[in-house]
Amino acid sequence: MPVEARLSIRNLSVSFGSHRALDGLDLDIQPGHIVGLLGANGSGKSTTVKALSGLNPVEPGATITLAGKSFGGADLDPVESRRRGIRVVHQEAPLVPDLTVAEAMAIHLGFPTTSGFIRWKALRQRSLARLAEFDIAIDPDRLCRSLSAAERALVSLAIALGDISVERAVLILDEATASLSTADASRFLAKVRDAADRGLAVLMVTHRLPEVRQHCDEVVVLRDGVSVATFTRETFDEIDVVHAMVGPTASQEHEASHEPTSSAGNALTVTALSGAGIDEVSFTVRSGEVLGITGRSGGGASELLRLLGGIDVPTDGLLELNGEPIVVRGPREAIGAGIFYISADRLTEGGVATMTVAENLVLPRIERYGLGRTRAAEDVARMMTALDVRPPDATVPFGSLSGGNQQKVLLARWLLLEPRVLLLDDPTVGVDPNTREVMFRTLRSLADAGTTVLLRSSEPEQLARLCDRVLVVRDGRIVNELTAGTITTEEISLATYA
Repeated sequence: MPVEARLSIRNLSVSFGSHRALDGLDLDIQPGHIVGLLGANGSGKSTTVKALSGLNPVEPGATITLAGKSFGGADLDPVESRRRGIRVVHQEAPLVPDLTVAEAMAIHLGFPTTSGFIRWKALRQRSLARLAEFDIAIDPDRLCRSLSAAERALVSLAIALGDISVERAVLILDEATASLSTADASRFLAKVRDAADRGLAVLMVTHRLPEVRQHCDEVVVLRDGVSVATFTRETFDEIDVVHAMVGPTASQEHEASHEPTSSAGNALTVTALSGAGIDEVSFTVRSGEVLGITGRSGGGASELLRLLGGIDVPTDGLLELNGEPIVVRGPREAIGAGIFYISADRLTEGGVATMTVAENLVLPRIERYGLGRTRAAEDVARMMTALDVRPPDATVPFGSLSGGNQQKVLLARWLLLEPRVLLLDDPTVGVDPNTREVMFRTLRSLADAGTTVLLRSSEPEQLARLCDRVLVVRDGRIVNELTAGTITTEEISLATYA
């Protein structure tokens, strides 16, 4: 007999004004199954998660059946959603830095008390037991600020399921692995699979197709708020999935990586660079080269780009651009030298959420336009068209855009200034495959025109596809360099995590 679905959704719709963000979604998740929910930015994935979490109001007519009990979507609010067994692990784990792991767990799950006093020994023992249930070896007395991204994700998993049996719960992973390395994501999802094998039902929202292929039993693809395709483990094919996500009119061309010509000069020379997380790093990058930078989380790959971009200040070392020494003690000096940095944190270190798209695009060199608003408008429109920024309205707030479109705006901002060196710190985190294709084509075009590109990525597949060389950074030093035939997903993964 077929197993009854843990979660069954019928006719789930959500609208914002006249815009229908989710249109009549039907979805079933069986106990023990991991169902992937895929789609381009703006397809309705986040709307679905927020609807099930009780954050987005659901239109009348929706029916949700959870563990055999049916109710209307309008009955959900955040407290009721959690009470009924829907739990969410988000991309950014909401852990207070100055609390211990045990205290952070207790904030969500409650403190054991006697006569109004917290029983600290009992709290520690309970926290150890909840972590052990998912085979998580983390000391509950550690401060949350000391946790790596992977450890934060694991603690969030224990918090989400800490007060409910896996046989009753539905776990939603909302881009939970986006900030993790490939290896850390695999370890995290292995814990989730273990819980699914014990009866947990899982809805996994992600943009990482390889992890979908490895871990999901079924895949549902959304486009423009509508479910357009379903794949099983046996029928899953990345090309077919991407076609379903982006639609029949989207270009699927893949740009081939190239080897810079031998006549290309050394655009950037780094000698004995030291600073936060970096210890006497030296390398050169040629004009028109795409240099990959990778390594384990916290090992120095991201820190290296931050030093080069002036976000952090070097303590020692020499930088030369086309043979001329340069001094970079801050972002202004880096920009003045033609070195532009795009952070993985789009809102904190990228754009200004409350400013319009147009204002964000011209912000770094607003003085170049003076009173020439027509020229500024023309440049903004040109860049928005070139990078397919959606919606194509430069007057909307930057913060209202999806993550992928925010990243397009940040890239367009630097393209206006014709970069000599472009530094990208994991630019495709939380970005849909179609946006990735736009960014990849743009980066290759920039390199072909002579721009030097340094790309840090936590995904070996991206590095293997785009880069002419790959440097592996560990413990603040370059420990490996991959060239030519050794730039493969397997070799990059081995060099990074072995």
